Amino acid sequence: MAAQKKIQIVTPRAVAVYPWLNSPDTKFNADGEYKVTLKIGSDKASSLIEKIDETISSYQKEQAGKDPKVGRYSANPPYEEEVDDQGNKTGNYLFRFKQKAKINTKDGRSIDMKIALYDAQRTPTDVMIGGGSEIKVAATIWPYVLPTTKSVGVSLRPSAVQILSLVSVGGNKMASLFEDEEGFVASNDNAAPSDNDEEDVDATDF
Repeated sequence: MAAQKKIQIVTPRAVAVYPWLNSPDTKFNADGEYKVTLKIGSDKASSLIEKIDETISSYQKEQAGKDPKVGRYSANPPYEEEVDDQGNKTGNYLFRFKQKAKINTKDGRSIDMKIALYDAQRTPTDVMIGGGSEIKVAATIWPYVLPTTKSVGVSLRPSAVQILSLVSVGGNKMASLFEDEEGFVASNDNAAPSDNDEEDVDATDF
């Protein structure tokens, strides 16, 4: 794939589905992948869908100028309409975000990636993000052509997340096993520095 200008986006507020943002998922990739699916209502999703579709269309035209076959490839966007168990549309869209936990550079170096996490006030944090949390994601759109499937699409690579409403991993189910006691009380001292070696992440993105 030829060099492509990076397209930065920040999503609207959305519900996190199966998030792997604190640590990478290594089930299908030994190096690991950070990933999350965002559930966004159709009214808020329209501008993001438009940006993705425009990027795919523009990139397909550009690559078709070099290889006419690409012009006949199908589009493969990283989103889909959500349906319930009965197959009915819910009015939401599901957007897939994924970032490799380790990047190998052209000069032979290996860079460990990390997703920068911020709270609602844009303070760095390392809290565990559970499914159902409401977040915003700063990401880069990377277009690609895949000759094996004759498709053109984009990858949404997350670099930072703003946590607007936190659902802890495991929810409150485990806490209900205990009773209140005198002693340690959690505070906002969980703030922690965060970085990302591929992108210059700034809390002002949110």
